[in-house]
Amino acid sequence: MVKKLSVLYLMFMFIFSFGCVDSVSDKGDVITLTVWENYTNEEHDVFLRVVENFENTYNQSHPNQLVHLKIERVPFDGLLPKLKTSAMTKTTPDICRVDLAHVVPLAFGKSLVDLNQFGAEELHDKLVPAAINSNVISIKQPDGTIKTGTYGLPDQTNTTVLFYNKALFRKYQDSIIAAGLIPDKPPKTWNEFLKYCLALNHPDEGVYAFAMNNSLWWTFPFFNSYGAEFIRFKDGRFETGINEQAAIDALQFKVDLYRKYKVEAGAWQPGSIGKEQGFINGKFAMIITGPWMLQTFKNSGVDFGTALIPEGPAGTSSNVGGTNMVIFKTCKHPEIAYEFLKYLVSEEAQIFWCNELGQIPVVLSAFDKIDTSKSPELKIFMEQMKTAKARPLIPNYDILETDIINPEMYAALTGEKTVEQALNDAVRLIEKEILSIMNE
Repeated sequence: MVKKLSVLYLMFMFIFSFGCVDSVSDKGDVITLTVWENYTNEEHDVFLRVVENFENTYNQSHPNQLVHLKIERVPFDGLLPKLKTSAMTKTTPDICRVDLAHVVPLAFGKSLVDLNQFGAEELHDKLVPAAINSNVISIKQPDGTIKTGTYGLPDQTNTTVLFYNKALFRKYQDSIIAAGLIPDKPPKTWNEFLKYCLALNHPDEGVYAFAMNNSLWWTFPFFNSYGAEFIRFKDGRFETGINEQAAIDALQFKVDLYRKYKVEAGAWQPGSIGKEQGFINGKFAMIITGPWMLQTFKNSGVDFGTALIPEGPAGTSSNVGGTNMVIFKTCKHPEIAYEFLKYLVSEEAQIFWCNELGQIPVVLSAFDKIDTSKSPELKIFMEQMKTAKARPLIPNYDILETDIINPEMYAALTGEKTVEQALNDAVRLIEKEILSIMNE
């Protein structure tokens, strides 16, 4: 199954290296750049205002080189197939909004502009580390050296935090106090988290302390907070540390929540009630999820709080989602396209965007300028973003998660394998099916 990684990687290399043509058209003194985006209707309306602001600002300062951004909407789920088709039909856009997981194969496929030539490295320290790091990609060159480039800039970012049901904390406050804990205060460390779980767990009443997902992306809060390393470059080669002690300890703790301590509801099993629905129904005291659930929980009447992911040996950390804006190599005016991307991550644009939509800024200087009065929980998400980590920057991340790590974690959760066996088996597949390509 995992052998399809090589096929997909080669397909990206062929299609994007040779299929793209320029879609920029110059009409007199007006330069037109085509932008593909896949925002929601509400986001799209705000995005058009951001585009208008950019055009006005840019054109006022460049009266002899006017710019027009032609905005085209594409379905989010159908974007990657559409990009492949557009490459073959010579209708590739100049700028495109893509999921952060797609930046890597596009970069390895040599289809994207390295923005460092325009000074993108100067922006790195100004942006949320996890958001910009999903665009900073190292690619091994034919001579064995590594070239690191910046292949996009983030337009949106998100992460996950700990949600806890305040009503259940109050209901079982005697058990919490007996454990030496504070009933109205969420856990700060994984050790405290386990103590809270043991106090909150009442399966005889249909209440479990915690509910979780099985997939890799949802397990990164465990791996990252324990300091596990997925991919690193050492002695001229890419390697993985996913079977080292930090990763073993992280996954063992997650498995123990279900198998040893029995405080996890088994929400990861097929056919089980989902963690968000169980949280709404008052069946799960704590879950890990993202800002997209805030309004749903509020509408449902759940009395909830949010907190940072509990600290492990490496502190608090979490996973990262979001999207990036990239520029295709065939763009005739990449320097102007870059000016637009740079504007999107400016403090001005981010304050406007986030205050209109209630989202997390990608630029650090905007954090204290966001109005969180309507959604105070955003403060926790913004704080978590400072220590969240980008997922492994490898071609076709989906294969790593779906075909390699998820099945091995499932085997550990069901007791089919020990945690160490599962991670050792995962490493063998990673080395054979992923690192062998990256080290070519």
